[in-house]
Amino acid sequence: MFQISEEKQRLRTGTKSIVPAAFVSFKSRWGAAVCAQTQQTRNPTEWLTEWAAEPRDIYYDNLALPYVDLKIRRLIVGVAYFFLTFFFMIPIAFVQSLANIEGIEKAFPFLKPLIEVYVSVYLNMFCPAA
Repeated sequence: MFQISEEKQRLRTGTKSIVPAAFVSFKSRWGAAVCAQTQQTRNPTEWLTEWAAEPRDIYYDNLALPYVDLKIRRLIVGVAYFFLTFFFMIPIAFVQSLANIEGIEKAFPFLKPLIEVYVSVYLNMFCPAA
């Protein structure tokens, strides 16, 4: 019992224990739905309501992050996503251009005689003249 009161006191006075987040429980689903869909104040950064996550899905150390840090992180992730997608498209476009024989002959002209030999062998093997 003494340990519980010490822990409560430590949580009340600790600077890392104070976070700008809260978990609220409701007696009915209707109350939770109304709260999640209602604008609490005119300033959207002051009160944000979302549906609750599973307790094991919450990383409690991230609850203390300021709203501005979250916006900066989202911006960084968006920029990284853009550049990864953009630079991934270049090799994909190159490989796609090689998807047909004409594209290979255009990109690598020294392979043209080899391709012609293999194409003629393939045509003779699978499309014999009647």
